Amino acid sequence: MRVVRAKSAGFCWGVRRAVDAAAAFAREAAGAPVWTDGPLIHNSREVARLAALGVRTCADPAALPAGSRLLVRAHGVPPARRAWLGSLPLALRDATCPKVTFIQKLCARAAEEGRAVLILGDPDHAEVVGLLGHAGERGRVVTGPADVAALPDPGAPVALFSQSTQEPALFEATAEAVRARWPDALVRNTVCDATRARQGELAALAEACGAIVVVGSPESANTQRLAALAARLRPTVVVDRAEALDPAAFAGVRAVGLTAGASTPDDLIAEVETRLASF
Repeated sequence: MRVVRAKSAGFCWGVRRAVDAAAAFAREAAGAPVWTDGPLIHNSREVARLAALGVRTCADPAALPAGSRLLVRAHGVPPARRAWLGSLPLALRDATCPKVTFIQKLCARAAEEGRAVLILGDPDHAEVVGLLGHAGERGRVVTGPADVAALPDPGAPVALFSQSTQEPALFEATAEAVRARWPDALVRNTVCDATRARQGELAALAEACGAIVVVGSPESANTQRLAALAARLRPTVVVDRAEALDPAAFAGVRAVGLTAGASTPDDLIAEVETRLASF
């Protein structure tokens, strides 16, 4: 079976930056553990690889011994938590994706201007929790146009931003609903370029292939969103390891498209590609 691999599959720039920062911190630690405030990224395979280098996930930074090394996760944190982490007797570094930091600043500025800040996103996702923290009491999460229609009028100017890994088409539909209610709303599409590229390649994969495979962890929101979009175009299989692929799922398929979430390591994608090519 022929495998057509998406050009954008695998680590985005922000994830690569966070992983490299963790590995560098571990080298400097010379054998002492390095901790992350929650999972650094949403990929169990890569988190396990980093654990082998001495980078471990921490559930309670306050319990760490003084002088321990701690890394802020790529998704970012609310400002109150960032300040609390900074108050601990730890060597702290920040691996927040710069794209996320940019959105955080937009949310904070809009709130300071007195705007009601709407954030299109998954309410429980770590990035969205951080964005809400920067918007303060003026922040609200919406998941689409229906949520916009159900909102009470805030009695203030409105701003709309997006979680960096949302679907661009969903943002545009949500923005249309926001403008219909509040014509003077500040609307800024903050879906990152890596997400646009990854989702944008799906149509070409679907045209060239009879099925699509998406590689990534179940906890990765951008992977699951990518899979949902792919499933609208072609039969789609989502896996987090090559061994999970069932040849029977590709009966009659001559070419398969291969893509992956933004936190999926290249070696895992290569393993999946090799197994698919053997079918």
